Amino acid sequence: ASFQASHDIFATLAKADPDNAGWQRDLSVSHNKIGDVQTAQGNLPAALASFQASHDIFATLAKADPSNVEWQCDIVASRMRFVFLDPANSRPHLTAALAILKPLAEANRLDARRSQWIPDIEARLAALGP
Repeated sequence: ASFQASHDIFATLAKADPDNAGWQRDLSVSHNKIGDVQTAQGNLPAALASFQASHDIFATLAKADPSNVEWQCDIVASRMRFVFLDPANSRPHLTAALAILKPLAEANRLDARRSQWIPDIEARLAALGP
């Protein structure tokens, strides 16, 4: 209920000022928090819808400012939620995540924690086989 109340506030703010990237990101994060609760409750279809709503906002932000590393990493984290929710269909999400991370790593734009995402994702892809 608390996450939903927070989400409603962020939705109102984001709707009032759709060009405010901070409010859009807050709304996206609130979708993720609700999706996490839905996942814990076993309501996977609702969780998938929440994660997709979050991902769509993150994708819009990342496309609007490709130089923003935070937003690019938000897309990666968003993709990983799909991987955890539906491992059988994880390959496209893992591949897309690597396509974002590798250029950032090559440009020395990732911190140490996020740099470690790359070998983890590569290992997950390798485990899927050819």
